[in-house]
Amino acid sequence: MTDPWVTRRIEALADYLTTSGVLDPRTSDGACWLRALSEVPRHLFVPALAWAQPMDDRPESVINKRDAPEPWWNAVYSNTAIITQRGDGYTDVVDKRAAATSSTSSPHVVMEFLRLLDLDHHHRVLEIGTGTGWTAGLLSWRLGDDQVTSIDVDSAILLTAAENLKAAGFTPTLLEKDGALGAPGRAPFDRVHVTCGVRDIPYAWVEQTRPGGSIVLPWMPLPGGWGHQLRLDVLDDGSAVGTFHGGCGFMMLRSQRRREWPPYEGESIESTTRLDPREIWRALDNGFGLALAASASHVVITSAGWEDGEGWSGWVMRLRDLQGSGWAHVSVRPGEDTEVTQSPGRQIWATLETAYMEWLRAGRPDRSAYRMIVTPGGQRVWLT
Repeated sequence: MTDPWVTRRIEALADYLTTSGVLDPRTSDGACWLRALSEVPRHLFVPALAWAQPMDDRPESVINKRDAPEPWWNAVYSNTAIITQRGDGYTDVVDKRAAATSSTSSPHVVMEFLRLLDLDHHHRVLEIGTGTGWTAGLLSWRLGDDQVTSIDVDSAILLTAAENLKAAGFTPTLLEKDGALGAPGRAPFDRVHVTCGVRDIPYAWVEQTRPGGSIVLPWMPLPGGWGHQLRLDVLDDGSAVGTFHGGCGFMMLRSQRRREWPPYEGESIESTTRLDPREIWRALDNGFGLALAASASHVVITSAGWEDGEGWSGWVMRLRDLQGSGWAHVSVRPGEDTEVTQSPGRQIWATLETAYMEWLRAGRPDRSAYRMIVTPGGQRVWLT
């Protein structure tokens, strides 16, 4: 029986998810997931020591259940992402010098993705990325242990998730393997639930999903950047077509992590532009990110923001060409034209600028206006 003190915290989280519009208690699906918050309590899946990342203006911080239980409980039952591993487990979870490599996502985004799955009681689900096991537990509560398969490439993560799930009373099938390969021995599935960022969608997921089934994933075309909630519906011709929903940010599938870019070297071309790159940066999450993916998917913005150098400072956008070694960086000078420095050959700043102007001419279509198709030959985004 849940402690009344914990129950009040769960109810507060449920109130937040309701008032924010994530879950609607008037629908059977919304009411079901709200009930799941009590049946699969999140605190059973959060370690005593972790790093909290609130999804609002609260600062990030260490949370330690033993030394400071109140902040720990506040983080667990609020809209907070909680990092549980850094550096693939080779460093301390509170060492910010190492990249975060596993977490329990914020309840807001967890419920948005579970809602996109549109589950029915008979569905068999494949989960890519077990993490702490919380979403595997939610799926097992909804469908039954025997209908949930969750895979993760990290044996230590799987071991901890199995312990967490056992403590919560669930025993879904857990497999240690590369998520990009799926679980062919357990296929076919009705739903695939992906909990890590993906740029190139593995076709194995389509192959292992029944026609009429769905794949829900965080599609993140900019390596390490913000992405989109994508739902793909699998067709009987071996393809999958998808629609884009809200924004999201996840740790990347390990085989698709951001690579180390080669140094800027060789000849360069210098020019100026009247276009302020900050306009492009602001538009990425409002539809232009998908416009860029549709017209020039080889161009990626690797960083954007304020930089300080030797004797200078300013706002800088940096670009790379995924189909070659091309690069560009554009520097804003207040009151002046923007300075553009790029490698010769295919000039990717001009490509980005053209894509942005075409998006404006089209009337700034938002993410709902775009579609994706995945086939054995690859993937493509287009404006409908």
